[in-house]
Amino acid sequence: MSKTSETEFKPMSFPPAVIARISPELSLQRHLAIGIRPNLRKFEEFRNIEVGDGGLSRYSNDQIKNSSVLGSSVLKSGSTTIICTITGGIIEEDLPAHEINDDAAAVNAVFAKDKENDSDSGKPALEDYTSVYPVVEVERGRVGAPTDEEMILSQRLYETLLHSKILTKEALKVKVGLRSVDSDGKVEVYYKGENDEDDSGLDLGPKRTWTFALYAKIKVFSRTGPLFDLIWDSLISALKNTKLPRAHIDESAADVKIPVRMRGNHATIREQYQIICDASANDSLKLVKESIGFSSNFGVVDLDEESIQTVEDEDIMDIDTKSVLLTDIEGEEEEISAKKTISVIVDEKGKNLKSLTIIGDVNSDQLRRSIELAKVRSKVFTK
Repeated sequence: MSKTSETEFKPMSFPPAVIARISPELSLQRHLAIGIRPNLRKFEEFRNIEVGDGGLSRYSNDQIKNSSVLGSSVLKSGSTTIICTITGGIIEEDLPAHEINDDAAAVNAVFAKDKENDSDSGKPALEDYTSVYPVVEVERGRVGAPTDEEMILSQRLYETLLHSKILTKEALKVKVGLRSVDSDGKVEVYYKGENDEDDSGLDLGPKRTWTFALYAKIKVFSRTGPLFDLIWDSLISALKNTKLPRAHIDESAADVKIPVRMRGNHATIREQYQIICDASANDSLKLVKESIGFSSNFGVVDLDEESIQTVEDEDIMDIDTKSVLLTDIEGEEEEISAKKTISVIVDEKGKNLKSLTIIGDVNSDQLRRSIELAKVRSKVFTK
């Protein structure tokens, strides 16, 4: 006679932290059912943001004069810390031959008229603005090639800053001065338009123009959610306190010319200048303040009835809609579950919409509410 053994299966229970790792979507749905998020924030509650200059710039501290950093910012939001540093270089603008040759004064006059006619169009075009060259690094305790997220964020930062029309090409032009040593050995640097004396001798003409190229290095520590909004705010804060060094050439080298050969084997005389940056003199970077904006992100999560039924009846909170709008996405649960996202950039006064990015099927009420919350947050952040 055989005996049949019966096996009793008991349900397994896990603490909330384990459930969040095993099934992030289920964990989020259970939290939303009781009217709270896994991070214990309300649905429309933002994280606090602390931002400062970081003191990394060569002009913010006398003890770091050897630094190449022109501007910096340190942003903290929750457990996430972002450090942004701005560096730069000087490049010579490419000019056509008719603007370089000394024997083409008549041609230069004709082209100058054409430039004046082009500048009479009125409102500045996109080609009058420029951007910085950002590199985003998300620290994960390892080294290697940049990830897709880092490259996408860098490209998106470049394009957003360019199309926001915050930084003009005129603001990055180098105003070259002339360094002179008098008979007594006193060294002075003269800049055109800043001296009471006749400065006609400082006119280097249109033959050579230089401009600054700015580079932004953004490091992210303790990533907890979507990063674009935080790194955008960090970049803008760094640009606000960026200072460009003054540059000059030595008067002994101002008239140095060497023969070179160009196309057609015709000898051409070209000036050779050595640009020297001043160690202490600087000018603040001029931004178009009306175009500066503050970024916020939102996510829409559809409620799952089956997941809500796993919550005790007395804990369930009545929610009128079938989806919930969450502000400032944070944590793996929210980032995975929020298939519909909204990114909004509003100006500092909270009036004008600068940029809007929508992913997924977002209804008009959710979009309208997102813009309203972004405007309110922009006003609070810029106080």
